[in-house]
Amino acid sequence: MRMLKYGLMELAYDKAHDILCVNWSDELSVESYEFFQTVVYLFTFIQKKQVTNLMIDSGIPAGGVLTEEIIEYFIQSIPNTPLKNIALLESPDYLWDGNLYQVIKLLVTTYQLPIAVKLMKNRVACYKWFLQSL
Repeated sequence: MRMLKYGLMELAYDKAHDILCVNWSDELSVESYEFFQTVVYLFTFIQKKQVTNLMIDSGIPAGGVLTEEIIEYFIQSIPNTPLKNIALLESPDYLWDGNLYQVIKLLVTTYQLPIAVKLMKNRVACYKWFLQSL
């Protein structure tokens, strides 16, 4: 597994199973410019490596809401990726989890993208789900 760090974001890429796990430092607000830059890097990595399985680990969210700029970037970027599965790991903040899930689900539905999205309890459950879809 290849580990990368970009600012306050960490990526763990399992090339053999085509699974990318992303997590952010608990101190990083989603409303910050630094968070936006990590999202840009994340999508660049997904496109470059042609990642199909993405696991998002929000950790303990530092608060805030997804900005219009970030949502717009998601809208522009997700359709241009080979993503097939997005798993969101449950965090202690169920409102954040629900918000993120709804935003991604809305994009998938609105743009009729062939991407499955699930909210998962832990990494083991994510891996099982990803490996079932291979």
